[in-house]
Amino acid sequence: MQSKTHLLEDEFSERGKIPGVRYLQSFLLFLCLFAAYLLRVSISVAIVAMTPDKNSTDFLLETHYHIPVFSWTQHTKSLILSAFFWGYLIMNLPAAMIGRRYNNQMLLAMSMTLTVALSLATPTLVVAFNWPVLVLIRFLQGLTQAFTMPMIHGISAKWAPPNERGRLVGFVLGGLQFGTVITLVGSGILASTRSGWPSIYYFSGAFGIFWVILWLSLGSESPDTHRLITRSERNYIKSSLTQTVSEKKNLITPWKEIFTSMPVWAVTISHAGHNCGFWLLLSEMPTFISSVLKFDIKSDGFVSALPYLAMWLCQFPVTYFADYMNKKNVTSLTFSRKFWNTLGMSGGALGLVILGYMGDNANAAICMYVFVVAIGCCTNVGFNINHLDLAPNYAGILMGFTNA
Repeated sequence: MQSKTHLLEDEFSERGKIPGVRYLQSFLLFLCLFAAYLLRVSISVAIVAMTPDKNSTDFLLETHYHIPVFSWTQHTKSLILSAFFWGYLIMNLPAAMIGRRYNNQMLLAMSMTLTVALSLATPTLVVAFNWPVLVLIRFLQGLTQAFTMPMIHGISAKWAPPNERGRLVGFVLGGLQFGTVITLVGSGILASTRSGWPSIYYFSGAFGIFWVILWLSLGSESPDTHRLITRSERNYIKSSLTQTVSEKKNLITPWKEIFTSMPVWAVTISHAGHNCGFWLLLSEMPTFISSVLKFDIKSDGFVSALPYLAMWLCQFPVTYFADYMNKKNVTSLTFSRKFWNTLGMSGGALGLVILGYMGDNANAAICMYVFVVAIGCCTNVGFNINHLDLAPNYAGILMGFTNA
């Protein structure tokens, strides 16, 4: 006998010819991560353009167009690149706790607005005050962007029916990879124009403003408050989540249960390991490709983007197949999450070990780099979504905890 949720799902599928508003919400959250990663990742290419080798064509181009360049040491550049993560680390859990009390839609919009303002001010302030102000800006952007993932998980917990969770949330998380691709390619192109590296900050800031306007116009924290959703879709979503999600804002956070939960610590360890490898490669590879492999700034961006394009493309079949397995009860949900997470983490780890033994073979190294990053998409239906399975009412809190 079909459950009430399945009956409602069938009824809604038959009646609705236009994709539901939950898909619109997923698309808006996808664009949110896209915009966030434009603002977050652009520094990896921008810093190469801001500090060109004096014997390179990039240096000659920038001096010809009278674009300011800097002579920063490798230590200074590492300090700039790491500053974001110090702010991000400090604010992740507090941001999630704030999200328990206040409207997640507005917090997400405020977070993006502040990050955009800092990006737009970057070129002027860096030229005036040099690298110390860039360290401060990146630290502050880490604080503001710490709200992004907890708010997205909190909103997704109210919008994504369990049988569609892999596809909807997996698609949202794809904004991370797609934003990385466009940033690495686009930043290289922008840096090589007459406007130079400042245009990278202006472009990412402009898109962030566009997203905020779109989000405030069409987004919503939950199906109950969206003005465009149909009654049948609202009933379907709420019925599928009846046993798991509460709309109350004053729920007491079960800190003891969180800190003593083995599944939570398993997700935390997986998240920490994934973040370490992901951000190490994303932050340092553009510099490695430019300094060691001797690619120019435009080619550097294209090569750096290839792995993230592969990751974004691979996540579509992975998320759909994972949802199919869960819906058809091919395996238990627990086994499914563990299987995909193990595939993504162990595949990437093995690839990194092999990468270390490839010497100076540029083509082989780039191919292995693509594999290491691309297979990581499997974690989008592993630890990266497990917060919603473990405790939907506290998904934002769990994301803030594990992401820190």
